[in-house]
Amino acid sequence: MISEIIGNSRFEAFLASIDSDLAARAKSKGCAHCRGTLHSAAYPRKPRGLSDSADQPSRRHSFCCEICRRRTTPASVRFLGRRVYTGTVVVLVSAMDEGVTDRRIEDLRSVLGVHRRTLQRWRNWWRTVFAAIPFWSVARASLMPPPDTTALPASLLERFAGPDTSRLAQCLRFLAPLYGPDGDHAC
Repeated sequence: MISEIIGNSRFEAFLASIDSDLAARAKSKGCAHCRGTLHSAAYPRKPRGLSDSADQPSRRHSFCCEICRRRTTPASVRFLGRRVYTGTVVVLVSAMDEGVTDRRIEDLRSVLGVHRRTLQRWRNWWRTVFAAIPFWSVARASLMPPPDTTALPASLLERFAGPDTSRLAQCLRFLAPLYGPDGDHAC
């Protein structure tokens, strides 16, 4: 599943279209602080894990209020807050069924530049920090049966139906509120 999705330019374009939709919705609501009009203030990002055909930096949707000048950054399915790697990479690599083996570490390091400590930190984040945040306490109730916390994020991916790319897109959409205007839950 990982090799079919990571670096797939069609899937990346699909996620970019979801981000555009989330941005349009955020812009239509106006400034959350003063209800002023929002103007585009997108900024370039160069996240790791994108296809080689992505020769230009990706743009992260963001807006600036014309009245109070506060920034509004909508939820995203491509970017996990300030993380260097894309959401696709963080979810899929963390969900590896057999865990972190020496061979996988070498493969991931050569293709994506992901180090062993980074993988272990991601897996630990899913099982401790993510499992303890209020978002997860509320959101997991919408998934039946609730995903097994000790097997996150693989158990979360299993709760969505369809082919691998569809399940991943649904999972990233489910996680998007974590990295929108309400907060940045580091991993």
